[in-house]
Amino acid sequence: MDSSNLQNRIYITGFSLIVILTIGTFGYNLITDYQYDLFTCFYMTIITVTTIGFDEIIPVKNFYGGREFTVFLAIAGIGVLTYFVSTITAIVVGGQLKQTLKNRKMEKTIEKFENHYIICGAGLHAFHIVEELNVTKRKSVIVELKQDTVDKIIQKFPRQKYVVGDPTQEDTLIKSGVSTAKGVFAVNNDDNANLVVSLIARRMNPAIRIISLCNSHNNESKILLAGADTVVSVDYIGGMRMASEMLRPSVTHMIDKITSNKYETLRLEQIIISDDVAGKTIKDINIEQFKNTLIIAIQSGNEIKFKPDDDYVISKGDLLLVLTTPAERIEIQNIK
Repeated sequence: MDSSNLQNRIYITGFSLIVILTIGTFGYNLITDYQYDLFTCFYMTIITVTTIGFDEIIPVKNFYGGREFTVFLAIAGIGVLTYFVSTITAIVVGGQLKQTLKNRKMEKTIEKFENHYIICGAGLHAFHIVEELNVTKRKSVIVELKQDTVDKIIQKFPRQKYVVGDPTQEDTLIKSGVSTAKGVFAVNNDDNANLVVSLIARRMNPAIRIISLCNSHNNESKILLAGADTVVSVDYIGGMRMASEMLRPSVTHMIDKITSNKYETLRLEQIIISDDVAGKTIKDINIEQFKNTLIIAIQSGNEIKFKPDDDYVISKGDLLLVLTTPAERIEIQNIK
């Protein structure tokens, strides 16, 4: 059972118990025509509900309706109290209280995140996304409804941050830091869920980048319309990969070598470098100092210039398309 359901059970049974105690206290007070103070009436309610068995401090047989009220209070109160105690016991014994407190602490940490990535859904696709984000030293948060599903990823990535909850609900996405996030991966197995995630994320953060999984190619246009920047069709990607393996196996192998986490040294990256670099040339920023970095191209707007010359002047917002390591990518981003 997830933490939200446990909380609801505690709130409902706790509130019901308070209502029973309140009814009992004021009920005895009213039945006895206010002859006994509220604390005495409350005490009488407690020993009735808990079946402690002390002598009646209020002789209910001497008051009209006293015994009938006591019978009602005992039946209702004992039932609610038993359910409340069983709920608390299940939480403590099952270790769910510890998990709930851990999740709360993690949510507090996530509140401080900025420019991170949110993975909605923790299936097989999410596992590989988390793997890549960890290898390239990027912060991310998993959003998944089932704790058991999250635990499977945590076994491999024990430091991975997550939020247990429904990713199609606004409150859950708020907990994941959607307003300050850089990107969202909608990788639920249900296309409708991915559509809703795209819609909510786009409305809550218009600048965010959204990549959505699409299990049925027919739903691609709908998910794009909902706000996704790119939709990845499983069938299409699988078919293209098989064709590439047949027609250009060496090229496919090279790309795998660069992008697979088995080769952690190099990655194809796009980098938006500091605005302070605008107006400088490629030679001025001294890319040669980064021994494991190779500039492949520069994208300025919709134009891509391959193998730019040393005298190429960098404009604000230009993207460097490079082959580099995760560590050098961070250094290049911070060039002044």
